[in-house]
Formats: sequence, C-alpha cells, structure tokens
Amino acid sequence: MCPEAASEECGIDDLPDELLQQILSLLSADEAVKTCVLSRRWRHLWKSTDILRVAYSTDRWKRSEEFKKFVNHLVLLRGISPLREFDLRFNPFRYEDVVYDGDSDPYQCVMMWVMYAVMCRVQVLKIHNDHTDIEVYSGMPLISPHLTKIELSGIELKNCFLNFSSCPALKELYFTKNCCFDSVYEILSQSIQCLHIFHCQFGEYHRTEIYAPSLITFFLEGFCGRTPFLGRMPSLVEASVRPHQDCDDSCSNTYSGNCEDEYCHGCHLRYEVSDDSEIVLLGGLTEAKNLKLIAGPEIFIFRRDLRWCPLFSKLKGLLLNEWCLASNFSALACILEHSPVLRKLTLQISKEAKSMMETEENDNPLWKPAAISEHLKVVKVHCKEVDDVVYKIGKRLSTLDIKVIIKQRKQSSKIFCLEEGNIC
Repeated sequence: MCPEAASEECGIDDLPDELLQQILSLLSADEAVKTCVLSRRWRHLWKSTDILRVAYSTDRWKRSEEFKKFVNHLVLLRGISPLREFDLRFNPFRYEDVVYDGDSDPYQCVMMWVMYAVMCRVQVLKIHNDHTDIEVYSGMPLISPHLTKIELSGIELKNCFLNFSSCPALKELYFTKNCCFDSVYEILSQSIQCLHIFHCQFGEYHRTEIYAPSLITFFLEGFCGRTPFLGRMPSLVEASVRPHQDCDDSCSNTYSGNCEDEYCHGCHLRYEVSDDSEIVLLGGLTEAKNLKLIAGPEIFIFRRDLRWCPLFSKLKGLLLNEWCLASNFSALACILEHSPVLRKLTLQISKEAKSMMETEENDNPLWKPAAISEHLKVVKVHCKEVDDVVYKIGKRLSTLDIKVIIKQRKQSSKIFCLEEGNIC
C-alpha cells in the first residue's frame, strides 16, 4: 500500500470512539462542543465524554450572560451521561471588564451545575475561583455514593455543605486559596483519608470542629481566624499545622496565651464551641506518626494545648520551630517527655528565636523532661546563621545526652560538640 493511500485511510475519524472521547476530554466544554460540525459521527460525540471542563474568563466570554446560557444549555443537551470529573473554573479577569445584573450573574448557578454533576455520578469535583467569592448555600448538602475527591478554592462555604456523611466513597478533600469558613461550625466525614486546608479563613468568634476519624494525611497551613477544633484521628500518619501570622490565637503580651489584658483579642475574646477548658488542636494529632508544627512566636495555640500534656504515643518524626523554646524550653520538654517512641527531631530556627530567648520568661529554671525516648539519638537544628542563640540551643539540648547536628541552610552540616564547646 502506498503512503498516500495509507494516510487517506488512517485519519482521525478511523480512531475508536473511546479514544476520540479521551481527546475531547482534554478540551474545554465550548471547544469540545464545536467539534460537532466536523462530521455526522462527531455530532453527538462530545455528549459522552466523561470529563467536563467548564471555564469562565473574559478572554473567552465577552458577557457573563452568554457563559451562563451556554452552560445551562450544555447540561440540558448532554443529559445524564456518566461523569468521571467535573472541573469548573472562574479564571482571573478585570472586574471592570464584566457587567452583569443579578439574573446574569454566573455564580448563582454554581450549585445547580454541581448538582447536575452529582446526578451524572461524578467521581472528582473541582471548583476553582480566582475572581470573587462564590457562596455555597447551606440548604444544598452533597449526597453521592460515587464522589471520591473534591477540590475547592475561592469558595465561601456554608455549614450543611460540609457535612459529607452522605458521601461514603469520598477519600480526598482539598480547600485552597481563600476558601472561607466564617459560617462553618463543622466539617464532618467518616470516610476521607486526605484533608488539605491551605490559606483559608476560619471564623473569628467560633471554632470550626473537624471530625474525620479515617484521616491518614492532614495539612492545615496558612489559615487565619480561630484554630479549628480537631476530633480524634486514630489512623493519622502525617500531619502539618502552620497558622498564618494573623491567626486570632495570638498574643503580643505573653507567649503563654493567657495575658492580663482584658482587651486582648487573642486571649480574652469569648467565642463558641470550644474554650480554654479543653484541648483544641493537639488532641486530634496525638496518634500521628509524623508531625510538623510551625508557628510564629506570638501564636500560642500549641503552647496552650500542651498544658494538657497530650501523649503522642505513635510519634516517630517531629519538626518544630522556635515557638517551643519559650519559658526555657518548657514546650519542647513537654513534647519530648510525652513522645515515648520518637526517633527523629528537627528544629527550624529563625532570627525570631533571639527575642524569645531574651524575654523575662527565660529567668525561669531550665525545663527538662523527666524522660525521653530511647530511640532519639540525634536532634537536627536548621538555621540560616549559627549565632549565639543557636549555640545556646545546642548546649541545652546536649544536656539531654543527645547529639546535636546544626545545619546552615545551603551549607554543609556541622556537629555541635558539647565536650569541646564549639562547632566542629
């Protein structure tokens, strides 16, 4: 067969429907729909793709009303063909480029489109919004035996929407980029194994309660507002918590989080759900195997929780920064004393450690744990500069009969030798 004949007989139309649908699934919905004019075979092919990508931006849509009408007609004509993934995006654009009244506002239809995807037995749901907050109302909880993964960003979330007890197959849950939990009192799921919350806003006057007993990985980083209350997580393997510097659980008067200033917003503001009479955060992390706790010096939530002396019975790897050095290492001593199988400890020290080490609280006697894990042989101290503060930290840790390795970032590791009193 000649090459010319082969090229004529082996065109894209000769590919099986499954492969053509896979190609269409890589396109945005409006691009996929346009393929219906290619031939009679392509006329309805777009309707059976199992990935639906819908994106709104002023580069593609001049008027929001046109986008809203397109998506509404799309879901009407597509029917309830099964969906593996529904990806809805509101891309960045200049606000002055968009003019719409209440009836043409595309954000009003978000939950209707989500419910359509649920009717199509969607497994992966993604909503990413980079423009303005989308409100998800409390009267529309998700009910799906098929949903396995949810990704949300730029969404203002309401309470009932975060009760995932009717999604028994849900395993992964991601909240990123300014999701708002101001009116959320509870996040509930018996099934999720992975929960990531990045750069989100919690309520100022109440603590959101998180109950997810099947979690294996948990990341809570860059959050503002009140630290959420965590329920027990017996299967937890890895967790990382890093409050934003503007977290409401902070105090500029004392590192303990219990100052005498009645006007201190962090220490004395009355709020609902949980209060100082119970452990807030660390109680849910006690069964983690690897734990990362990072906070600025004014954030007191870790130190306050440690007053309850939680037992980290499975903890093998731990990373902390200088928040644990206040009151002459009292927080660090408490953790070491209550981590019986700890094998690896890493301290990240910044320039902020100096102010903590020089406060009047350090007039207190040096805290030492009554006992530490027999498996802990080495402590690694990471810093940008080996100064007097780092020397002091190394000496105090060496009194526990632990080798201290001090590592300057972007430089080679150096071992602190107590016997010689210097870095070698």
